[in-house]
Amino acid sequence: MNEEVRLHLERADDCIKDAELLLSAYRQSAAAGRAYYAMFHAATAVLLKRNIRRHSHKGIISAFGQFFVKSGDVEMRFHKYIAEAFDLRQESDYEPLVDITERQVKRVLEWAKEFVEVCRNLCE
Repeated sequence: MNEEVRLHLERADDCIKDAELLLSAYRQSAAAGRAYYAMFHAATAVLLKRNIRRHSHKGIISAFGQFFVKSGDVEMRFHKYIAEAFDLRQESDYEPLVDITERQVKRVLEWAKEFVEVCRNLCE
């Protein structure tokens, strides 16, 4: 595993920890964002492992689906997880009246943990 891949996986782990701390402080919007970023960094790592670079969030999500889901390396639900987490993060960052529940964030955080683990296994 090269250094850049390793650093993205470490960042994913840090984002999970941050999301847990934010959730415990009732900061649901911020926690949702960190959970998404855990998936973003894990997806970036697994793409880099195959020498695939994308420069936008939508590009990372799309490439993950193209190179890992369509190939059968990863179940379709993981693509759904990162896409839905991205949408939730977008809402929480840009919509002032959005009400993200603790239940929603806990679900996304569980997705993120599972997503990061799958990506880590693909990187090894």
